[in-house]
Amino acid sequence: MYQFFKKLIIYFRTIEIYEKNTSLDSKNLKKYKFKIFKNLSSVKSEEISNYFKIYKEKKKRFNQNSIFLTLSFKGKLVSSGWLFKGKSWKITEIDRKINVKNKLVIFDFITPLNYRNKGFYTKLLKFILTKFKNKNILIYVLSSNIYSKKAILRAGFNFKYLLKKNII
Repeated sequence: MYQFFKKLIIYFRTIEIYEKNTSLDSKNLKKYKFKIFKNLSSVKSEEISNYFKIYKEKKKRFNQNSIFLTLSFKGKLVSSGWLFKGKSWKITEIDRKINVKNKLVIFDFITPLNYRNKGFYTKLLKFILTKFKNKNILIYVLSSNIYSKKAILRAGFNFKYLLKKNII
């Protein structure tokens, strides 16, 4: 029954696509630590290793053209996400593939509950925009996710278009 509802809800969701704005403000980021992990063996921090103990299935992303991005503050992991580089990307929320050739897709961001509503997600997005400033970056979010949309806009992304599941 759960699988049925999971497949059904796809038809009622709307995704908003955002792309990087060319003007970036990367001030006040000095007290944070931004790290990029291209493989699991490069993870030395116990706290980040714990992420992969909780989310075991995400380890395989390293073999699927994805890298792990983290933001730490005072030695604590406060936000994380993933970056994909490839030709096409499947937005699982609406079960739809999009062409992303010559673009980086950032996705699946997590901010632990005790660090939410403190601007860490926005700061992580700003770090990503700064690090990959010469790349075209795409991010998407469910239209109903008001908090993420605000953070995405504050970080320096512009709304591009809406996507829904194709009904054939």
